[in-house]
Amino acid sequence: MTIWARVKAALTGLSVPMAANAYVAAEGAERPDVYMVYFLVVSPPRQHADNRETLREYSVQVSIYSRDGLTGLPEVENAMLAAGFMFEAQRELPYNPETRHYGLAMDFNFVEEKE
Repeated sequence: MTIWARVKAALTGLSVPMAANAYVAAEGAERPDVYMVYFLVVSPPRQHADNRETLREYSVQVSIYSRDGLTGLPEVENAMLAAGFMFEAQRELPYNPETRHYGLAMDFNFVEEKE
C-alpha cells in the first residue's frame, strides 16, 4: 500500500472532502466549508541490512481547512494514530481571505518495514 493510500484510508472515516497535494474545486464550484489536503514531505530510508533497505520513514502533512475557525474540527489526529501514524507537530496556517478558510497543518510519521 502506498503512503498516499494509507493516509487516504486513515482519513476516509472522517467524511470530509480531501485530496492529495492540492484541493482543486470543479470549475465554477467553491471549495467546501471544511476540507483536507495531505502530502508527502519526505521519505528517507532509516535502516539497511545486507545491502538493502529494511526500514523507511514517511513524513506526511495533513492540513485541514475550515471557514468556521479551528474549533470543532474533525479528529484528524485520532484517525491517523489509529492507522499507525505518530503525531509530530501542528501549526496554524495563515487565514485565506480569498476562500475565507482558516487552516491547521499537522505532521505525522509512519515507519514501514521493507521486505
